Amino acid sequence: MSIESDFYTAVQGLAAGRVYTLTFAQPTGLPTWPAIRYTFIDHSRDVTICGDGGATTADARMQVDVVAATYEDMRTLRLSVLTALEMFTPPALCEGEGEQFDEATKTHRARLDFVFYPSST
Repeated sequence: MSIESDFYTAVQGLAAGRVYTLTFAQPTGLPTWPAIRYTFIDHSRDVTICGDGGATTADARMQVDVVAATYEDMRTLRLSVLTALEMFTPPALCEGEGEQFDEATKTHRARLDFVFYPSST
């Protein structure tokens, strides 16, 4: 499996399957809230004396946005995502967070920055 498919499996039940990559915009418009969006930001290859392990050992940085109609729902979903990734394999560490209110969609958003470490397994 890949980090992307394992991540999707870990969080899909948290927002009734509304988990998207890159954008919330769908062919039918914006999704029903709450929803989760993830974007890969960077990959760092694990280079050792034996060479480059390729994509299977590359550490990956991912931004995860959780969006809900109310602040309380956003906070609950944020905590659920953090809990779902506590036991994730490869290890995933949340290395940054932020919150904001989106005036255009009247929604509350939390940004979580995760780094996945397949090089550690």
